[in-house]
Amino acid sequence: MLRNAFVFTAALFALSAVPIESSAQNPLAGIWRGSLAVNGMSCQDDRTISPTGTYSEVLRCGPYATSQTGTYRSFPNNTVSFVVQSFAPTRRYVQDTGYTGHWENNATPPGGTFRYTLPNANTLVFRDANLGGTITYHRLR
Repeated sequence: MLRNAFVFTAALFALSAVPIESSAQNPLAGIWRGSLAVNGMSCQDDRTISPTGTYSEVLRCGPYATSQTGTYRSFPNNTVSFVVQSFAPTRRYVQDTGYTGHWENNATPPGGTFRYTLPNANTLVFRDANLGGTITYHRLR
């Protein structure tokens, strides 16, 4: 009886050391950082892509920041599509004439579809499939 428990425990430890198949085969999984300019402002894009099909992103431009989380799907032709499920900020203050204003809801970000290349294990290049812009990311982890 004790021997069976020992064999079972040893098997559990051995199986826990085996990498999950999807993470071993997903070169996009990791924490990535890209730099870009938006309207002349220097921006930093931190994107975390999980091996389980979810992602999170924080875009910082000067004193401003936005974030989003959602799901993604990669395709065999080196295309990846992101679907936004939550984002922040969800509201913005709009200044009316004079000293008053009001709050309005922000539109949901579009997500996006990108063609990607991996020049090496630590570099990821996204090219927007619809708008054509390019951003290069470097792996942080």
